[in-house]
Amino acid sequence: MPISSNILKLKQKLKDLNWLPEGLTPQQQRLVWLGAGLLLLLVFYFVIVYPLMALQSSWDQDLERKRQLLVRYQTLRDSKGKVAQALQALKTTVGQMEGQFLAGDNPGVASADLQEILKNITGAHGVQMTSTKVLQARDAGSYQEVPVQVQLSGNVAQLLTVLYHLEHHKKLLFIPEMEINAPRWMATQRDQTQTLQVNLVVTGLIKKKGASA
Repeated sequence: MPISSNILKLKQKLKDLNWLPEGLTPQQQRLVWLGAGLLLLLVFYFVIVYPLMALQSSWDQDLERKRQLLVRYQTLRDSKGKVAQALQALKTTVGQMEGQFLAGDNPGVASADLQEILKNITGAHGVQMTSTKVLQARDAGSYQEVPVQVQLSGNVAQLLTVLYHLEHHKKLLFIPEMEINAPRWMATQRDQTQTLQVNLVVTGLIKKKGASA
């Protein structure tokens, strides 16, 4: 069957369906067909293409959120490892420090240990310990400070040696207070063999009972 015959039949069917108004010129018919084609394209875009594009955009956003969550998770996991290492290093440091505490788990035993340390150091360097006084223990977080007040008698070189050994002792010791009593005439003389009186407060540490490591 000739093609022109098919076109004529299609046009006749469209006329029968009133899709094409009668009396249109060929140019007007082309414009109608062009408008119908554009309308179909718009319908196709908004019904099929646009929803697919919106769905693709939603998928892309969801994937991006998941990627960001994965990056944050990876960062947290890496940070967790670093925090664990830092915590372990801190525990090791604290353990080493606590190994330098005074003997005993109460201020009474600890003060006796501190007095023994003072007695040994002063005796080894020719310094007289003329008096001792155990002071009230003080809380310091999970620890307690155990102070002992002593009065020492010796020359400058001896006292400096005692102070050095106290500050560098294997036990963790502090000297928060020190008072030196010297005769006035020594201010104009540089005789380091003259005897001085020194009052010291020496403090050590113990761990509180029940304190966590």
